[in-house]
Amino acid sequence: MTRDIEEKIRVLEEELKRTEYNKATEHHIGKLKAKIAKLREELEKRRSQGKGGLGYDIKRSGDASVAIIGPPSVGKSSLMNALIGKEVSPVGHYAFTTIKVVPGMLEYHGINIQLLDLPGILEGASQGRGEGRKVLSVARAVDMILVVLDVYTYSMVDAILQELFNAGIRLNKKRPDIKIKKTGSGGINILAPQDLCLDKSTIKDILIELGYHSAEVIINDKDVSLEDIIDAAFANRAYIPGIFVINKIDLIDNHYIQEIIKYFKERQLLNDTVFVSATRKVNVDILRNEILNRLSLVRIYLKPPNGDPDYENPLVLKSPAKVLDVCERLGSQFIKYFNYACVWGKSVKYPGQRVSIEHQLYDGDIITIYLKRRL
Repeated sequence: MTRDIEEKIRVLEEELKRTEYNKATEHHIGKLKAKIAKLREELEKRRSQGKGGLGYDIKRSGDASVAIIGPPSVGKSSLMNALIGKEVSPVGHYAFTTIKVVPGMLEYHGINIQLLDLPGILEGASQGRGEGRKVLSVARAVDMILVVLDVYTYSMVDAILQELFNAGIRLNKKRPDIKIKKTGSGGINILAPQDLCLDKSTIKDILIELGYHSAEVIINDKDVSLEDIIDAAFANRAYIPGIFVINKIDLIDNHYIQEIIKYFKERQLLNDTVFVSATRKVNVDILRNEILNRLSLVRIYLKPPNGDPDYENPLVLKSPAKVLDVCERLGSQFIKYFNYACVWGKSVKYPGQRVSIEHQLYDGDIITIYLKRRL
């Protein structure tokens, strides 16, 4: 049965490739993409039936997690070791040295980042080739993805991105501001900006193809794509920041590096790309900083009343963070009995400013929380 679904997907994808995208074909292309997405979901469900769990058993730790993904033999393990500063993941001179997920901890500027060195993936990973589906299931659950290639395999970036896309991962993409709610009757009603780039009839037919016959649809962004509508309908996509890492730059000259730069610039990926040599430690510090910046984490230092701030153990939160988030991390009693807080740092106008529970905190802020007296 799965082969029948795979064949249907193949036929539809061939038709999609042959169809040039323009305003006249937009409606047809939208329905084709919806059919393919629906079949992929059905295929994934069938493949998962009767299997004792999908993925590797990984104990999560640290303030954030970063997956290192890419084809075999591009230096993923060497990169992980270089980032951490010691050998954590085994390095070999043959393909598929890493056959399971190898975790390691990057301690950087007071933040603990769990790195996950994943087994190499190949084209067809999302369809079950090798351990691809297990690897991609791990990637779906992390806070960031490093797509690692080297100076000889950089042209595989399109194939890797396609595998991530097929697995429901939207790399470096903002979640579309679309809300779809099924209703019992009344057809499909769409509330959207007047200058919406998609035709409403196209949106309706996409949703009908995906099993929606009555729904309230609210679109707040005029520049949504066909894929955005499909993704919002499934509501199971993972929107994850990512960095493309080109390894082994010490093995080529500047002329060849410029060719790679041009290749990534043409695909509008250059601003998300870092060139490194893991073995020579070239640009490894730049990559560490880029990881930290893109994770959007803030360090908050707790200060007891009449005491000194604890600079050794910052509270690490996802930005934007409020005083409320600090209270939630400390325990429900801090919310229940919260009175006010005093903050020192960039988020306030003067040191020790008194703030409410809704006050937004910045990286490096110091906070003291005062609770109401319990009766």
